[in-house]
Amino acid sequence: MGDLIKPVSDIAFERLLKVLETVMVLSVQFKLELKKVLYETSYEKDARILNFGGTQRMVWFMLSGLLREIRINKVTLKEKTSWYWLPDSFVYTDPGFFGQQPSLRAIQAEADCELILMSYEDWLVLKAAFVEVELITERVRGDYNQLRFEHMEDMKLLSVDERYLDLEATLDYLFLRTQLNYIADFMGMAPATLGRLRAKYGVRK
Repeated sequence: MGDLIKPVSDIAFERLLKVLETVMVLSVQFKLELKKVLYETSYEKDARILNFGGTQRMVWFMLSGLLREIRINKVTLKEKTSWYWLPDSFVYTDPGFFGQQPSLRAIQAEADCELILMSYEDWLVLKAAFVEVELITERVRGDYNQLRFEHMEDMKLLSVDERYLDLEATLDYLFLRTQLNYIADFMGMAPATLGRLRAKYGVRK
């Protein structure tokens, strides 16, 4: 966990609710019980909050900062960037949190981060008591699986220019917070190619 764990603030909780209620309308009782099991924490840049083979005992919701998902290339054994989480994202590995299997990925803070967290045990208790939990969980997982699938398809089917322009707003956020070679991994291109595209399209701003 981070250096300081505290009960979730009203402001942070309202921010989370705003995202959750894009999925479904939540009952007052569920909101009250949810708030009781949520906490806030922070991580400094470069903190590895989940290691390869570790068990993710909590799920996070990003308030600020940037988290990077890392996989190991089976051939070269080098670490590769496979995903980024930006603010207002739910952070978990799959397989990992929901089945409590050893994680095939690591998660590292690329900037100072503030997050809301819930333990796996509290998630199970809420899931048993409120039908909303199962519905929200499946919707969030489905949406994220779709995002990852579309990203992989784009890496195969789109030109490097099309990939860049499609994610330009996200890239602008990443460039200020993480290394170019990590972003290039995520974008499926060489760092030199990404640097060229940044120079080419950055002049419009």
